[in-house]
Amino acid sequence: MSDPTENRIQALEELAAHQASEIESLSEQLRQQWTRVDELTTAMLRLRDRMTEVEEGGTGAHENTPPPHY
Repeated sequence: MSDPTENRIQALEELAAHQASEIESLSEQLRQQWTRVDELTTAMLRLRDRMTEVEEGGTGAHENTPPPHY
């Protein structure tokens, strides 16, 4: 191979290695974000269920209803 061809191949190999590293980094960031989205979704659903329970007068509704002797 000629010198310019070897240089081009080396440059392409470096570029491919850099891109592979970036893809791996982005994949890890995406995995972390989805984990956080799942955590927040679970928390939001628990909060929604708790709010529904309070609105329907279930346990924990003590702040919205007077005590029994009132």
